[in-house]
Amino acid sequence: MTNLLKIHKALADETRLRMVRLLVRGSLNVNEMIGILNMGQSRVSRHLKILAEAGLVTSRREGTWIYYQSSGGADADPLVTDVLDWLQRHEDGLAFYSEDLQGLEAVVERRREQTRTFFDNIEDPDQLQYHCINGSVYRQVALDLLPARADRALEMGTGAGLLLSALLERIERVIAVDSSTTMLDMARKAAGADAVRCDFRLGDLGHLPVADGAVDLVVACMVLHHLSSPADTIREAHRALERGGSIVVVDLHRHEDEALRESMADLWLGFTPDEVRGWLEDSQFEITGAAVVGASDSLQLITFQGQKK
Repeated sequence: MTNLLKIHKALADETRLRMVRLLVRGSLNVNEMIGILNMGQSRVSRHLKILAEAGLVTSRREGTWIYYQSSGGADADPLVTDVLDWLQRHEDGLAFYSEDLQGLEAVVERRREQTRTFFDNIEDPDQLQYHCINGSVYRQVALDLLPARADRALEMGTGAGLLLSALLERIERVIAVDSSTTMLDMARKAAGADAVRCDFRLGDLGHLPVADGAVDLVVACMVLHHLSSPADTIREAHRALERGGSIVVVDLHRHEDEALRESMADLWLGFTPDEVRGWLEDSQFEITGAAVVGASDSLQLITFQGQKK
């Protein structure tokens, strides 16, 4: 059981309260927190250590970077969960509320811009090929996971449309969403004559330009590791689905290939199955299938199938 005294001592400081307020919204690395709080690295690191010792935040390594997040979630200590919930309800009464949220939005926008800039400057779909994983492999994995019947699908992060053509062979109508105009132009060309059955929409996957319950299938193939907040995107997928609708997720298993940050604009070095499972369950999906695909000595895939409750 988490020590109540440690929690109260940890939160008896304005800076640490600000940190917790930020981290309940998502993961941040030390450099991002330095920018938001306008503090030196040693000071930020010291406060994070105190919060971690009190069980209020956790950390994970992404290659050479370390990201921090709040300790909330299904497996968190109930006392920690109660404290974090209380702080969220009263967060606007804490100091620097507007300034911190503006700083956080600036961090998120820089992440989005990094992704948009990379994909807007792609000239050939072959540039999107991951080494160690043939694109046709993960696309086929996604296709094999599709439900037997779906009439209206949403492809999140359609990219150059390499999966889209195959989806249109099986599904009557597809909404293809991407944050890059260059990618949407490529996707239209890839769809060819079938483009008339596809609705191409420019938008942020964390705020989908799709009505509630508009589709009966969502496909997220190799897209979550490019997004600032994958959990927000899963929640949006749930909103866009009708009740009983299906979701298919294919993404990279956690790895240590730092080169993909530059070569593929990856924000995250893959995910553990538990992370993705947590996002799906938190968004009220019933998980109907999960697997790890590929050899352990190369980049692996994690897959999930789910249904909206």
